[in-house]
Amino acid sequence: MTTIFVYGTLMQGMRNHLHLEKAKLIGPAKTKPEFELMYNGSVPAARPGSENVVGEVYEVDDETLKNLDVVEEVPGQLYVKQDIVLDNGTKAVIYLGGDRMFASDTWEHVPDGDFRKLLESKKTA
Repeated sequence: MTTIFVYGTLMQGMRNHLHLEKAKLIGPAKTKPEFELMYNGSVPAARPGSENVVGEVYEVDDETLKNLDVVEEVPGQLYVKQDIVLDNGTKAVIYLGGDRMFASDTWEHVPDGDFRKLLESKKTA
């Protein structure tokens, strides 16, 4: 089993959560202040920075992890996997935006590193 941290479309209630149907939800979590969350109007992507990112932690089996690598286009370097330690000391894997992801300049900063909060604010705007 692998512990993963998700912060975007893989979270509960989001469009790609179906890829975690076999996963065990551990609970809400956030990263240490080592990242920056960005959004391009379609998907979020974290990259190195100095802020916390808010998300959820899951335990996944090898099959689910391989599937997530395909969904996140790890072989094509859209996202890259990195081992991290969350603010509560839990070790996890995070998918960070890769070089290919940030090739365009259409990104906006996500306040508070909270993708769900950003989407809610856009609904009420």
